[in-house]
Amino acid sequence: MLSLNNIEVIYSDVILVLKGVSLAVGEGDMVALPGANGAGKNTTLNAVFGLLKTELREIKDGAIKFE
Repeated sequence: MLSLNNIEVIYSDVILVLKGVSLAVGEGDMVALPGANGAGKNTTLNAVFGLLKTELREIKDGAIKFE
């Protein structure tokens, strides 16, 4: 299971681009992130993969917790 709890991403230390994103995905589940351009789909995935600095970050992959 992959879970995100209350993720926030801030660009340039001033621009809040994601706030309070939470998500839980079970093993074997398929997920779609629908939304318009600029809705935060890629930003969310980049935060999951650790490519962006996040605030209030709690990402869990099974028993492993990334903060």
